[in-house]
Amino acid sequence: MKKSMKTLVIYQSTTGFTKQYAQWIAEELSCKAVSLKEASVQEVAESDFVIFGGWVFGGIISGLDKMRKMNPKRLVVFAVGALPENLIDAAAMKAENHLEKEPLFYMVGGLRFEKLNFVIRIVLKALKKSVAKKENKTPQDQFMAEALGTSFDHSGREQIADLVEYCRMHFH
Repeated sequence: MKKSMKTLVIYQSTTGFTKQYAQWIAEELSCKAVSLKEASVQEVAESDFVIFGGWVFGGIISGLDKMRKMNPKRLVVFAVGALPENLIDAAAMKAENHLEKEPLFYMVGGLRFEKLNFVIRIVLKALKKSVAKKENKTPQDQFMAEALGTSFDHSGREQIADLVEYCRMHFH
């Protein structure tokens, strides 16, 4: 009988969307989910496989650099952002975050504007105003002009399916 690999889900979450996805993934894969703040280097070392999730801001996946410093044996990354999947350039996000061999999965979360810190709220409001004034808006600009500065939730458990299937195929 093949030994089951020890899997650990680690997440960096500010408003709760990434944490929710991490918990759903952990439930599906029958493993533990822990925040990056609570994760120990020893726990990572004892895991055969780490799934890391962080929220995206300006194309950067939060916490990924700190996660890498913990030296996981195998790493799968998921990024949670407010933009709809059709407006995401996955190749650019992989390049921006130096994900050469690690798979990347994008999941749509949302925006809990009231949970963001003051500085980020100011930046998003300014960005919304700036984008709203643009003449020839891209689909991404249009989304940002409508959505930034408001709260919305586009998350859904079905969005973890590809990541879970990948993990089951490669690590169980």
